[in-house]
Amino acid sequence: MDTRFHANLADIRRRVDDYLAELFDTTLWDDWKSADLDEFGFALLREAAIGGGKRIRPAFTQWAFLAGGGGVEDDLAIRAGAVFELLHTFALIHDDVMDEADTRRAMPTLHVSFTERHYALGLRGSAQRYGENMAILLGDYTLLVCARLAGSLPPQAQQVFYRAATRLMHGQYLDLETSAMGEWHEDVAATTAELKTASYTVEGPLLVGAGLAPNGAALEPFLRSYGRAVGQAFQLRDDLLDLFGNEAQTGKPIGGDVAQHKATRLLEIARRRVTGPDSALLGRNDADLDAVRTVLHNCGAVAELELVIERLVLDATEAVANAPMTAYGREMLIDAARFAGERKW
Repeated sequence: MDTRFHANLADIRRRVDDYLAELFDTTLWDDWKSADLDEFGFALLREAAIGGGKRIRPAFTQWAFLAGGGGVEDDLAIRAGAVFELLHTFALIHDDVMDEADTRRAMPTLHVSFTERHYALGLRGSAQRYGENMAILLGDYTLLVCARLAGSLPPQAQQVFYRAATRLMHGQYLDLETSAMGEWHEDVAATTAELKTASYTVEGPLLVGAGLAPNGAALEPFLRSYGRAVGQAFQLRDDLLDLFGNEAQTGKPIGGDVAQHKATRLLEIARRRVTGPDSALLGRNDADLDAVRTVLHNCGAVAELELVIERLVLDATEAVANAPMTAYGREMLIDAARFAGERKW
């Protein structure tokens, strides 16, 4: 992975941020003002959408667009990819409420900010309920903005977006259900990852980007195979970062998957391998994270997952190695697969 990949990713991030800033400061702000609402919620939502993030979703949209013969300076795929970024913002807002998360991208989550506002102003009713309700509403509003923007895409791209968004909801449903039950079938972790992350993080953006490109139609089968492999690698790396990542880099608390009994591939491997007191440790929501990390290393779960990620990255690179795409697009996609598997944040 050379410096050109990181420079390209940084350029895409800048272009997406510029587009989102313009969207919030003109169209969305005009809508907000027309209802005579205060600026507090709007400012929080704007910061949630623009203040940070890898912008990997619009990047995949752009790289598939370039692979299909699209122009580097053409903003068509950048704008389309930004719709997936807003879908991600919606998902994070609701996910933080569901997971009772206090921070996101090293900042207070929306429901926490609203709860603190309730206390500061001495408002009536439950501060926690107020905070959660306001965050849910802002998440809903963000999803409506996604629908509005997606409506300007070609019909086939709209269908891809709808399917990706729907699978995200299905994945979140499965995530909540398995977390509540505390037990799951060994295939559930993989299914949850594919539904909740891979579909709207990699595969959906790729197919939309290719659909906007002059020669993109021929790339669809190759990008589907690539997208599924990279999406899984991306989620599996997330599973490791949840326990072994640096909170200052990830921007969110460490250890949430264990505390909430999430159906992750890492924990699934460990549960198959571990018995006795160590097994009980993995089922506790107040388990010492250092002890959990030791168990995961000693039982070989971490090493096995690293091998799975390595295999998925190789599968992804092989999927596009001989695809009828531009050389530059292929190079970016191969580097992106490695980035998804190796990233530290």
